[in-house]
Amino acid sequence: MTDLNDDFGAMRPSERGRYDPRQWRDRWRGSGFEAAKRILFLGALILLMLIPLGMVEGVVQERSWRKQQVMDEVGEQWGPVQSVSAPILVVPYDMLETRPKADGSEALFRVRHFATFLPAKTRMTAQSKVEKRHKSIYEILVYGAKIDVTGSFASPDFSRWNVPPDQIHWNEASLAILLPGARALQSIELLVDGKPQTVDAGLLPQHPRGQGLRSDLKLSGPRPLTFSIKLAINGRDALSVLPLGGQSEIEMSSDWPHPNFLGSPLPATREIDKDGFVGRWSINHLATGIPLSWRDGEFTLEPTAVDMVGVGLAEPGDVHQQTDRIVKYGLLVVSLTFGTIFIIGLLKRDRVHLVQYLLIGAAISLFYLLLLSLAEQMSFARAYLIASLVDIAIVAGYAGATIRRLVGLLTGLILAALHGYMFVLLQMESYALLSGTIGLLLILVLIMVATRKVDWYAIGEEPAGSRNGRQPAA
Repeated sequence: MTDLNDDFGAMRPSERGRYDPRQWRDRWRGSGFEAAKRILFLGALILLMLIPLGMVEGVVQERSWRKQQVMDEVGEQWGPVQSVSAPILVVPYDMLETRPKADGSEALFRVRHFATFLPAKTRMTAQSKVEKRHKSIYEILVYGAKIDVTGSFASPDFSRWNVPPDQIHWNEASLAILLPGARALQSIELLVDGKPQTVDAGLLPQHPRGQGLRSDLKLSGPRPLTFSIKLAINGRDALSVLPLGGQSEIEMSSDWPHPNFLGSPLPATREIDKDGFVGRWSINHLATGIPLSWRDGEFTLEPTAVDMVGVGLAEPGDVHQQTDRIVKYGLLVVSLTFGTIFIIGLLKRDRVHLVQYLLIGAAISLFYLLLLSLAEQMSFARAYLIASLVDIAIVAGYAGATIRRLVGLLTGLILAALHGYMFVLLQMESYALLSGTIGLLLILVLIMVATRKVDWYAIGEEPAGSRNGRQPAA
């Protein structure tokens, strides 16, 4: 290649001051500038495709948000996310306290207080049956659960608070059951010491904060109590238990084979198969940080601040989650498709117009929109297959008809391999990142192999047979 300084020194003095744009253009082309320009152009095109891909991702999120709205509507009609607690015993008592009077003097007043006691032992079993409800084009998971709660209270002890026995109002004692989703309650049966009790709606002011049920007890004095509660409730998404008691043994089972265990700690044992799951917990009150008894002012039970344990109904085939995951790989698919066309164009000296790149990019972007719209009407695997075949046919057919048959064939093969590989990645959970990284390395190696003999400095130069008006064969 001729050095620019040598050529400049060889010019006649009358020619040195002249500026010939074609001469300098040809010299820059010969120095590799044409290759850099094309690569920068390709990179700008790929970044430009972020706009339609971002719009498609916005549609996916909007549809997911709409599904959440439908789930909330179904929850209002069927039942909310449910949580249940063991019963809580509340006993009122009076204490003589010195309080100021209106005239500034002090006097003794009888002030009402409340003592709260948790069960010494609690055993809870919850068995749920999952159903699929449809509203519009959306499928919502709901359940009906039967819950049995049994246990016992130790004899309430007021001695450590120095409360006189005659100031304890045993006949006003009550049991409280925290149940925020009480409106979806189907039935309830409460037994205390084997005797049926009346259950009323709502909690009394002295009960822990939250929504639930209560039962007024007519106790004659301090004594141990046993209880048995049978509940039937409707709900959606998840069922949780508030472990209240000295020792809580919890067992939850369902016919749904995809559980998502919630809260802390995780179940001590669990069994999962195609017919459902069973999870078992054993929790001591020391792990929850909740005392077994307290007076008002000493401790406040906030159900939302206590770690619950339970199970969520995971939906592994959620079309919006899977489509959102696959859209995130959209830029990779566009880059490899454009890169295939670009490399073949370098090797075969094809010229591909901006409009052709944009139309191919638009077809790839519409693949994700077609996938979402089909997946909302049928299984995701079938929707993915149909959308992939349509996308491959459009892109390969257009590239083969407008550029070169070889371009269409290779582009179709690349798209088919990418769509197949992305579908495999969707099925992976633990190894998705590892598999994706290995795939990218293999793709990079293939690109290096395909371009190993490309003379980047020769791009833009006229081929040997093109001079004197002769064009090379395509």
